[in-house]
Amino acid sequence: MKIISSVILLTMGAAFGVGMTLSCGNDSPHHADAATCDCSPSEAPIAGRTVVIEATPQTIQPGQTGGVGTGCMPGMQFLSGSCLRTGQNTQNITLVEFGFDKATLGWGCIFKNNDAIPVTVNASVLCLKPAP
Repeated sequence: MKIISSVILLTMGAAFGVGMTLSCGNDSPHHADAATCDCSPSEAPIAGRTVVIEATPQTIQPGQTGGVGTGCMPGMQFLSGSCLRTGQNTQNITLVEFGFDKATLGWGCIFKNNDAIPVTVNASVLCLKPAP
């Protein structure tokens, strides 16, 4: 029974694929040729439109918890964010919480400094500028 249902599904999938190919192909009399289309592109190329925005670095004292965050400029689209420590050799820092902040449309990071020296942390976002 499993073999029969598998064969039926395979046959139906192949028939659907052939039907779609024939109905949407270049030789279909019912569709305009893509080469003659003068439509404008739906979106401008992304190359050159991405921007990284970094927050002002924050220093967290030993044993303390602190946060840092940043967001995209108005009109830009948020793509991604990151949290990092900057310039120290410290190994004993914990990233407590991070993520997208709906209120600011940005990225926030909360760190706990478990080391005996102050540490500097930062956050950055990757944004997409609007199409020209």
